[in-house]
Amino acid sequence: MEITDRTIALLVDSDNVSSDYFSIILDELSQYGKVTYRRLYGDFTNSKANGWKSALLEYSIEQIQQVAYTTGKNATDSKMIIDAMDILYTGKVDCFCLATSDSDFTSLAMRFRNDNLIVIGAGEKKTPSSFRKACDIFIPVDDLLNTKKQQAKTAGKSQKKEPAAAPDDGIEKKRRNIISIGKRILKDGADTDGWMHFSAFMNEIWRKENDFNPKLYGHENSRPIPFFCSLKEKNKAVFQLERQDKVDKIKIN
Repeated sequence: MEITDRTIALLVDSDNVSSDYFSIILDELSQYGKVTYRRLYGDFTNSKANGWKSALLEYSIEQIQQVAYTTGKNATDSKMIIDAMDILYTGKVDCFCLATSDSDFTSLAMRFRNDNLIVIGAGEKKTPSSFRKACDIFIPVDDLLNTKKQQAKTAGKSQKKEPAAAPDDGIEKKRRNIISIGKRILKDGADTDGWMHFSAFMNEIWRKENDFNPKLYGHENSRPIPFFCSLKEKNKAVFQLERQDKVDKIKIN
């Protein structure tokens, strides 16, 4: 299933997601399609929600107020789940992004996948694996924010002509791992000439590593094609990518 040109409903649980992450989430979703719903759920009479005020105006987010009727019960979750089902039945979207670090949305994600919709999760490292695994793709927002800050810091050093930082061993290890995964996918799924549709290749990547994001591997953006083109072993490109009959394909070089 190709995860591009989707019509996306973005539903944000303000109780579990900081406004600091919203621009990152929108940037990541842009590669998968158009975000038609931007809804933020929470009790905005609570001072904890004040951080979202500027984001609401800047990004044209629809604010859904939900008062906590009973102490200890999460009314925000219930309202978000009800709205999500209402949107599902309109038939106007084919992808949901659930921005939350709460495992309570696991069943909702599974329900959408049962209807053959793409489900993208967005949350922090603390997000329970049950919800992460229920999503087709998971956006690790705190890791991406830290990477963005590190890239800005590195760019600042470059402008000041300071020495570049030594290569990150952790990133190199991750690169070697994704190269190994990519090779196995192509050996198992390529045609007789060694080629595989890039969309099918990426679906397999996400099945094995659903939080895969090129930015976390030292690449400048989240686009997977230039990332896989850039991977090298012994100064030789690992993968070959070509556009054949208007379809992107990949093979081991």
